[in-house]
This record gives sequence, structure tokens and C-alpha cells, in this order.
Amino acid sequence: MMRHLRTFVPLALLLALAPALAQDQDPHALLKAAIDRLRGPTMVATYTLEVERPNRSKTYVLRVYTDGGDRSLIEVVEPRRDAGQAFLTVGEDIWVYNPRLGRVLRLPPSGRNDRFLGSDVSYADLAGRDLERYYEVTVEPSTKKSQILTLQLVPKPRAPTPWGAVVMVLERETLLPRKILYYDQRGAVAKEVLLEDAVDLGDGRYLITKITVTDRTRTGYRTVFTVSDWKVGPLPEACFTPEALERGCHL
Repeated sequence: MMRHLRTFVPLALLLALAPALAQDQDPHALLKAAIDRLRGPTMVATYTLEVERPNRSKTYVLRVYTDGGDRSLIEVVEPRRDAGQAFLTVGEDIWVYNPRLGRVLRLPPSGRNDRFLGSDVSYADLAGRDLERYYEVTVEPSTKKSQILTLQLVPKPRAPTPWGAVVMVLERETLLPRKILYYDQRGAVAKEVLLEDAVDLGDGRYLITKITVTDRTRTGYRTVFTVSDWKVGPLPEACFTPEALERGCHL
């Protein structure tokens, strides 16, 4: 194993300690199910984004349209001076619209890890499926009585990510993600994500309505997402095109 990942359990040891677990549960299927729950269903919803910093904070109101997969359109509603900005993710592609410039710009790969609206969330986080695309995953050994499953993710070679490893903690019964830890290249936790207040929508669908992202490298740096006013159902394909950045999504 790489030196900075020496605290993680090697795959061979995982298989030796828990052969039944390794055979009965496909780690990649578990990860996909967890990301599906993190992304939520096809819907339109209001997201309140609170960016907290030492001695100050800023609140954004966003209107979010998502297909539950790897496409989403995000419109800034408030504050007024930032209203009209919009962001579109389609797979690995990310576009940004700035109403002051009146231009749609495609985000270069070098900008994927920049902070979204100055928060503790990156544009790559918005894309939603990077953990599936760019990481190998194993399941940490646990007893059948344990109420959680822990996934350990290591970047694939040449993956476009700053993280040395990621750990995701799931509820065993629902496969809802409850905590995600992002480790830097030295093996220290750099970012922590807590996921709370999940709503059961039925048919195996869930909506996580509170997400708290904490920068563990700097005191007082935190971002809180809360979801409200959601409407689950199909959305027009036109909502997930670059043209929708300027004209909006008309339902």
C-alpha cells in the first residue's frame, strides 16, 4: 500500500477476515446505491446554503433541478446581487453562467476542485458521481449485528482528485450514507460530511434534507445545506442543456 494510506486495511486482509461479506456484497454496488441515495430522486427543490466563516456567514437560496443521476441545474435565487448565476453538470462536464457577463463558460478540468460559491463544497462534489468514477472501493470487515457498513475508497491511477482516500459510512439496512471523510495525501482528515434528516419517499427512494460539510483543516469553516419545497417527478430534457443556464428550466 502507498505510505500515506498505511492506516487503511489492505484488500487481502479484508478478504481474509470477512470472506462471506466480500462474496455476498459487491462493494461497487454498495457505493452506487449510496450515491443514488445521496443524489436523491428526479426532482426540483429549494436548497438553502449557509457558508460559515470565523466571525461572518453568508446565505444563498438555490433552485435545484436534478435527474437523480449525473445531471443537475442549479440557479441562484438569493441574495439579489448573486441572483441569476447558474451551474449545469452533465456527467463530467460543468458549465457556469454569469449574468453580468451574459456568457456561458465551460469549466476547465483544473477548476473542478474550486469552491462552489466560496463554500466548502467543490464543483466536483456537485457533479455527484466522482466517487464512483475515480475510486476503487472495498468494504471494511464488520459483524452482521453491526448497524453500519464502512466503504474505503482509494483513487484510481491518474484520477483527477486531490484526495488520498475517502471513507463512507452507511446505514446497513437502508444503505443511506451518514458520514463521508476525505483524507489528504498524508492520511489526515481534511473534510468531513455529515448527512442527516433523510425522508423516505417509498420505492427505495430517499431524500437527505440536511448536509453539513466541515473543513477539518481550518477552524470555523463550515457549510450547511438544507432542502425544502421539493417536488419529485420527471423533468424536461431541456433543463439539462447549456441553453437552460440563461433561460431557466420551465416546468
